[in-house]
Amino acid sequence: MKPSFRVFLTEHDGGKLVGVLMRRRARLFAPPAPAAWGDTVDEVLAALEPALVAAAADGDLDLYRFTEELGLRRVAIELRPRVAAEGTWVIGSRVVPLRVAFAAYDDGPVVRVLVPRFGWSLALEALDDAAEVIRAAVAAAVLGTAPHDVLDLRAGVREWIEPWAPARFAADDDRDDDAADPPPPTVAAVADDWTGKLRRRQLAPPVGELAAATSVVAAVDAVPPRSVLLVGEPGVGKSALVRRLAKHLGDGPRRRRLWATSAAHLTAGMTYLGMWQERCLAVARELGGTDDWLFVDRLAELAAAQGDGASIAELWLPAVVAGELRLIAECSPSELARLRRRHPALVDAFAVVRLDEPGPDEVAPIALAYLRRKRPEVELHPAAVRRLLALCAGFRRDQRFPGKALALLDWWCQDASPPPTMVLPRDVTAAFARWSGLPVELVADDRPIGAAAIAEALAAGVVGQDHACAVVARALVRFRVGLDDPERPVASLLFVGPTGVGKTELAKQIARYLFGDGERLIRIDLSEYMTPGSATRLLEVGAGGTSLVEAVRRQPLAVILLDELEKAHPEVFDLLLAVLGEGRLTDALGRLVDLRMCVIVMTSNLGVTRGGGVGFAGAAEPDYAAAVRAHFRPEFTARLDHVVGFHRLRAAAIEQIVDLELAKLRTRPGMLGRGLTLWASPAARATLAARGVDPVLGARPLRRLLEEVVVAPLAVRMAADPGLRDRAIGIVTADEAPRADPGLTVIALPG
Repeated sequence: MKPSFRVFLTEHDGGKLVGVLMRRRARLFAPPAPAAWGDTVDEVLAALEPALVAAAADGDLDLYRFTEELGLRRVAIELRPRVAAEGTWVIGSRVVPLRVAFAAYDDGPVVRVLVPRFGWSLALEALDDAAEVIRAAVAAAVLGTAPHDVLDLRAGVREWIEPWAPARFAADDDRDDDAADPPPPTVAAVADDWTGKLRRRQLAPPVGELAAATSVVAAVDAVPPRSVLLVGEPGVGKSALVRRLAKHLGDGPRRRRLWATSAAHLTAGMTYLGMWQERCLAVARELGGTDDWLFVDRLAELAAAQGDGASIAELWLPAVVAGELRLIAECSPSELARLRRRHPALVDAFAVVRLDEPGPDEVAPIALAYLRRKRPEVELHPAAVRRLLALCAGFRRDQRFPGKALALLDWWCQDASPPPTMVLPRDVTAAFARWSGLPVELVADDRPIGAAAIAEALAAGVVGQDHACAVVARALVRFRVGLDDPERPVASLLFVGPTGVGKTELAKQIARYLFGDGERLIRIDLSEYMTPGSATRLLEVGAGGTSLVEAVRRQPLAVILLDELEKAHPEVFDLLLAVLGEGRLTDALGRLVDLRMCVIVMTSNLGVTRGGGVGFAGAAEPDYAAAVRAHFRPEFTARLDHVVGFHRLRAAAIEQIVDLELAKLRTRPGMLGRGLTLWASPAARATLAARGVDPVLGARPLRRLLEEVVVAPLAVRMAADPGLRDRAIGIVTADEAPRADPGLTVIALPG
């Protein structure tokens, strides 16, 4: 960016503008910075121009030049102004909220913090300390001043930084800090200059310190340097460490850059034979004559075969081994093991640096520093910090620290309900519930909740299966209090029973209770995985993929419904052993997929007999547990938390299902839009219950029956009569129809 000037503008009462010409740093005994006022920005700038002319004559123009993007940040401060008491001035008890603006930029080894309202220039070791330092400095400077002297610092005053490049200084400004070395053309086309972006503040600098940073810097600064492979689980800070390295390269005496790309960027648009190879060779050739580094993201994707069978890693390996091409890559521990087996020479070309998940004591200062950067005016109560870490640790086991804590804070700062100035534990709990989708009563450890309450909530949408709801409720309570196995899924449940008795509906109801949405359900019909080799389809990867691993990667908090379990090929059960036992799967690229925050629900009809049709009691319920043990391998059944039996529905339960389906029908847009309500006579309810069930299919035919005998006739009437609005629609039997009130609109069930 070309050097230019910066003016700090403040709008006062009446619309008057005051502008202060900002200096890069303070000087001892220097006069106050030039200032001017006017009705418009142009008037202020015109009034400041003579000050620039004088600075140029004194050779001080560089004191006012900036190449950095300066954006205002704000710090909330509470001040106690002075008041008169018995003829003397004292510090009052009334608190006045203030907001002090500041800007910051990298100034070699330090961070330069500018507080233009006070004319201060502070040199700090880390930007994360700015809010705390400014609070202390401003509080000390204005403590006990008169109330009217601090009015300009009150919250709500409009202030901003205006870039300014006067025409008369354009020739002097024709300098570019990035013009030392023109970027390599091919590299610039497929990669981003992270060093330049950090310098221009177009890329967020990292927060906190990681122990592995020392090892990475040592490998990069070694003679000769060696390519670096960062190994760690997602969320432990690998990408943040790369950003820190980019800053290190840019701050050094040599003008080194770090370029960032990926396998997808390198091959994008390369459709013809040899095109991607030519591009990759050009990248290696252009970087070979420089001290620049290339961050390639995931090494596993670089080693994956392209359409012609070759890989980018194979093409670059000679240059990497020779030290001509300096790479930084990352992978997970499982990916590293896979790469060592398949590409040992590639792994040996890198210096491997492992990143372990930091503990809570290390994460807390990182989270606080990150929040100060996003919202300097917000403070986290120490108990709120502990609650945040506890919730992330207990209910987001699929992610790692510090990434999951920072993801929550990042989401919260952009939410419609951002954090208050002082964040308390209850605020963290409410925000975490919105972020994760979990109900507040499930994550709040200060709210009592019992298995009976959860079972009642589940039974509201599942009729006649109180025992099954109670079993599921106990599993969720165990998860809520943290007594479930953290290395396994939240619950592994096998629902066994006749068709159409509510097994799938209970899985949906679990999703509704946990996430407020019955469709937050990953449903896989295992009858489609009966043939040898079909199990690999569960592990397929790729953009827009519908495999199990892709679905869980998109939604790691979900209910997974595996229908018709007994029909799956034995290879599928081999995969399920890893899911149920360890809560993990390895996809086709060797990447680990975490299912420990999923509820696994499997359904089966094992042990179901044809006797005692739906709606009839009397026949003894089958021994479902014995049927399951007889059919599945012992190592599979041993990994199940519960085998939940579903009994056949009684007549009273079927009529309740009729009521539930009619309630759903009342909420359809056509009914709500016309203000129509729906009711059914007792005889009509009994008729629908009798006709809508089947000895084999259970209550599944009921929904189709309602569409045929209720929805279709009603749709015909609504289409023929646009005036059919704001009425009650009655459902009656054929015998009741002749006796119905002529003023009522009725749908008669066929005889």
